[in-house]
Amino acid sequence: IVNDKCQQALKAGISFQTEFHYPQSEQYNAFDIGIILHNLLQNALEACEAVPNGKKFITLSGIQKKRFFLIEVENPFQGEVAIDPLTGLPATTKTAEASLHGIGLSNVKQTVEKYMGDMEITIKNNMFHVTVLLQERSNHEPGNPNRLYHKGI
Repeated sequence: IVNDKCQQALKAGISFQTEFHYPQSEQYNAFDIGIILHNLLQNALEACEAVPNGKKFITLSGIQKKRFFLIEVENPFQGEVAIDPLTGLPATTKTAEASLHGIGLSNVKQTVEKYMGDMEITIKNNMFHVTVLLQERSNHEPGNPNRLYHKGI
C-alpha cells in the first residue's frame, strides 16, 4: 500500500516522504493496518491533487514503541474543512455521489477502536495532520482481532 501510494504521488508531482516501520509485534492484523494506511494516504493524495500551486507533499511515519504503534500522515489542502457534527470527522468534499464517499476516516476510526486506540486530526494553516495510536493487544483479551475462537470455549 505504501509503495503504491508513493508511486501515485510521484506520478502526480507530489513529494512523498516516509519513515514507516511495520510493527514487529504479531498483535496487529495486517488487514487492519492496510485499512488505516490506504484510507489516510488516499485522502492525502486527493487533498494534494486539489492544491492549485505551492508545495504538494505527503509525509508518513509509523513507529512502534513498546505496546503502541503510532502512524502519522500530514499533507497540505486547499479550502475549508467542515466537521460532520454526527461523527466529529471531516465531511466529504466530493459532491458527485456523496453517499458513496466520506467513509474512509470512519473506517479508520472503527479500526482504531478495535485496538483501544485513538485518532487525532489537527487542521491548521491549510495543513491536515492525522495521528493514529494503536495499542497492542494480547491473545487473551476479548475483541482481539487476532484471537482464535473455538466452539465450546
